[in-house]
Amino acid sequence: MTFPHKLSSFLFAVLVAAVAVTTTVTAGLVDTVCGKTPQPALCAQTLRADPRPKDDLKSLGLVAIDIATNQAKSGQALVQSLLSGATDPKLKEILSSCLEHYSDSVDSLGKCPDLLRSRDFGGLNSQASAALDSPGNCDDEFSEGSAAEPPQLKDTSSKLQEFCSVVLVVSNLSKGA
Repeated sequence: MTFPHKLSSFLFAVLVAAVAVTTTVTAGLVDTVCGKTPQPALCAQTLRADPRPKDDLKSLGLVAIDIATNQAKSGQALVQSLLSGATDPKLKEILSSCLEHYSDSVDSLGKCPDLLRSRDFGGLNSQASAALDSPGNCDDEFSEGSAAEPPQLKDTSSKLQEFCSVVLVVSNLSKGA
């Protein structure tokens, strides 16, 4: 009668080992990718907090694209809200331009999942780079203009740029895989 007990103990040990290996591989992959981005701590914290599997570059890339897309849409909504409350004509002009930039990011990021799935890393790099440039262009509009960039928009821009960078890192690492 000890056989079933030993078998269940063995199966439990195998399960624990499999979970430990998967967790280590995922943590190692997140650390590797995030270590190549401008804000490694933000990258790692955000990716680890997301419950979706990130077992390989493709799944990690899809999660990063989704996070970047959500950030771009949040930025777009924020700019729209700021624009609707703006009274200064110069600020309205800058925010209108920023709204276009964030819309461009959303459009570019919308193309990224299919490019990653089809292993079109050149196309993925191109679209992720365009998505990365757009919030930076908005930041530049404020730097060159006479209005100060709202802190929440600057924060949104920074996070969007970080996750576009993650997509670029995944794409570049995938080229060599």
